[in-house]
Amino acid sequence: MKIKEYIKDSFLSDLKAGFITAVVALPLAIAFAIASGVPPIMGLYTAIIAGVLGSALGGSKFSITGPTGAMTVIILSTVNKYGIEGLLLAGFLAGILQLFFGIIKLGKVVKYIPLPVISGFTAGIGVIIFSGQIANALGITIAPQEHIWNTLIEIIRNLSTTNIIAVTITAGTILLLVLYPRIFKEIKFFRNIPASMIALIITISATFFLSLSVPTVGVIPTQLPSFQLFAINFELVKAVLPAALTIALLGAIEALLCAVVADGMTNTKHESDKELRSQGIANITLPFFNGIPCTAAIARTAVNIREGAKTKGAGIIHALFLLLTILFFGPIALYIPKAFLAGILLFVSARMINLEEFRTIIKMSRADTIVLFATFILTVTTDLVFAVQIGMILAIFLIFIKLTETANITHMDDFEPNGRINKMINENRVLKENVAVFTIQGPFFFGAINIFEKKISAHMDMRKKIIILRMKHVPFVDTSGIERLKSFIKERHKDKRIVLITGLKQRVEEKLELDKEFNHLMKEEHIFPHTMDAIRYIEEKIIKEKN
Repeated sequence: MKIKEYIKDSFLSDLKAGFITAVVALPLAIAFAIASGVPPIMGLYTAIIAGVLGSALGGSKFSITGPTGAMTVIILSTVNKYGIEGLLLAGFLAGILQLFFGIIKLGKVVKYIPLPVISGFTAGIGVIIFSGQIANALGITIAPQEHIWNTLIEIIRNLSTTNIIAVTITAGTILLLVLYPRIFKEIKFFRNIPASMIALIITISATFFLSLSVPTVGVIPTQLPSFQLFAINFELVKAVLPAALTIALLGAIEALLCAVVADGMTNTKHESDKELRSQGIANITLPFFNGIPCTAAIARTAVNIREGAKTKGAGIIHALFLLLTILFFGPIALYIPKAFLAGILLFVSARMINLEEFRTIIKMSRADTIVLFATFILTVTTDLVFAVQIGMILAIFLIFIKLTETANITHMDDFEPNGRINKMINENRVLKENVAVFTIQGPFFFGAINIFEKKISAHMDMRKKIIILRMKHVPFVDTSGIERLKSFIKERHKDKRIVLITGLKQRVEEKLELDKEFNHLMKEEHIFPHTMDAIRYIEEKIIKEKN
């Protein structure tokens, strides 16, 4: 798009959307930085740099990239264990991994992580963020704790130091976030002003004019992010690699989910691998400018779209507004109460626990429910890296269960009761006495072997002279499946029986052709595209030759 056309057709829309998105992003960037255990300026630098790179290079037209609530827990854990330098290195390595994911085109694969894992993990993060902000909400100062129960114990020990003013600010912020959109939803002027900005102005004004005695954010440096190198050594790389992998996967999942949401709101289509590459480039760049790991943020993206963004320019404009805020309004942060930020984070984290999603999953499947709660509990009670690793294993296990459930083998009496195959066999005495037809359904892989064994032993018809295996419903076969199929054919051959195979899909047939032993066991003339072809072959070749 030419500059003149852009200014004429899209600039004003992008300017408005970028400004409102920046207004929403400002308190969140500060809040997420504090929740992550890093200085507020690092959150703002992240929102600016990631906002520009994510929008300029991304595969989603409307996604807004920056610090997010989901990232705060793993960032805090990394900072507590390895310090700021360890975090910067972990973010850099995560960016390399995400860039690699995009280059090898893993974008579509990442989207297939099951909903129970994502829901359980997201809800667990919500609980951790919520519990981590209770102290700020009460105006209590405690040291960062490694586990949620340690945090709660410290809060209980220090309850006597609760600051009523802080509690009032937190409660007022939450009430404003909940009620403001409902009260003013019909008035366009107020509807365009985010509730978080109203709360921010009120709390800053109250703290300044009334000299409220509450913990505040402190002065934010009024300077541009500057380039800096950070230490890299092999021991630290080994130590932070699990955290880097978690950041990479979590960031990739959230970015692609955000892109899907944006597609749904705008009827567009994102490029998943391009989006992963842009996230990777952003995370590689950020550590050199004192930024924390980032990903695309669904809430800010929704605001960007709702306010009328037309191009990627809106995301870049939002970042420029944040930059101007740092340069001209940094000292105002001295009057931003931490209790206000606690109210924002308590509200955000509560919304991360999607009870409706929980209810749907519980109704759908017992296996999904087990995975959901296992992921949720592990996220809340254990190390986050471990929780993600177990979550991924559970995801694979869930897929394994689903595939196994689809696998089955049915006898001819169980299918097509009035079909051509049954009719043809039952009306011919010789065929009826000598031919048994079985249909293998679903993927024929190691998880389905047990089902195959049980069904074989259950049917006496396996003893008939000729056995037809219908495999038109088998989408793929693995090495275990091929080995069991060969074993089955060998057993039948020992008993002087004939095995015919019909309906092989091209993918399965190509896999079987690669196995020399299978080709030796199965004559080419014993493999047919259709079952009726096999029956005609039996009538014309086998039965006639014997007679």
